[in-house]
Amino acid sequence: MTARPVPSAAALIAALSVAVTFLALAIGPADAAAKSRMNAEFSAPSRSAKARIALGGQRSTARRSPAASDAGKAPLFGVHTVRDPYFGDTDNTDALEQRLDRRIDIVHWFQNWAGDDWIPWMHTEVFSAVTDGDRLPLLTWMPADGAQVDQNQSDFRLEAITDGRYDDYIARTARDLKAIGGPIYLRLMHEMNGNWSPWGATISNNTPARYVAAWRHIHDIFAAEGATNVKWVWCPMAESTPDTRANRLENYYPGDRYVDILSLDGYNWGSTRPDMGGWRSFKKIFREPVNRLSALGDQPIWLAEVGSAPEGGDKAKWIREMWKVAARWKQIEAIVWFDQDKERNWTSTSSEAVAAAFGR
Repeated sequence: MTARPVPSAAALIAALSVAVTFLALAIGPADAAAKSRMNAEFSAPSRSAKARIALGGQRSTARRSPAASDAGKAPLFGVHTVRDPYFGDTDNTDALEQRLDRRIDIVHWFQNWAGDDWIPWMHTEVFSAVTDGDRLPLLTWMPADGAQVDQNQSDFRLEAITDGRYDDYIARTARDLKAIGGPIYLRLMHEMNGNWSPWGATISNNTPARYVAAWRHIHDIFAAEGATNVKWVWCPMAESTPDTRANRLENYYPGDRYVDILSLDGYNWGSTRPDMGGWRSFKKIFREPVNRLSALGDQPIWLAEVGSAPEGGDKAKWIREMWKVAARWKQIEAIVWFDQDKERNWTSTSSEAVAAAFGR
């Protein structure tokens, strides 16, 4: 791997702050609720992560894994926490696993393409912190500068990617991830059917066709570098913003050859945000978009960002129902909980009853 900067603790904290700041601020007030979905990350149910690592080592031709095809069995469980694994450990995740009494199989984090000097690089110790715990790494990789608070970052428009501006950086990243080894789940340019990111639907003259071209361009560079251990996670929002025919999630699908995992982000915003749908059940949020993903391909489906606010209903009951419903949907392979107290208290420990609802 290419030599890369080794940050001080202060620099690492700054880098983490930059990554999260982009997620929080790259939206206007009207879209702030929708954008918090960008921040969501995994918390999924217990299954042997070693078995999934073995399954993930090769690209699926028969794409549905045994884990996904056993109806009635719990999906894998993942989480996104505030700090893990940026500091080269999973201390928060380990403590949360004990608190919830549920195996955490997936660790999810975010990384921009630009910002602090530390950010654009792939760091072995970050991935090792995840895999050393027999967990799967899920990295959301975002063409954006975290130091900028405006989502209209023309330097990262989709045409700039396909025109080759970032080819050297993309190729270097592919080589670094290849050298790290093991299956790495890369969630590229997520929530593209929203309007809060530089790669999003209505930003910088972006279109679904340009999104597909940019995705394939990046994928092809990875293929040319031999980074076959990277598994491609395609992730629209459960609901499109704007909700128009031209912005339907299906329009952004790069094609079976370019996608290993189909995924979705979705949230129950609770009664304090009727403009975001109010209190809604897990089934209400995900049933239709899951069916639409299933029509696109037979790859496993991961719910890559899931969260529920506590206001307006019984959050613990919502979570218990989530497990029951997901176990019946055969293609659901993983649920990743967004474990932050942010726009709402999405955390899995917002009350003792909520924490207990995650237990086995």
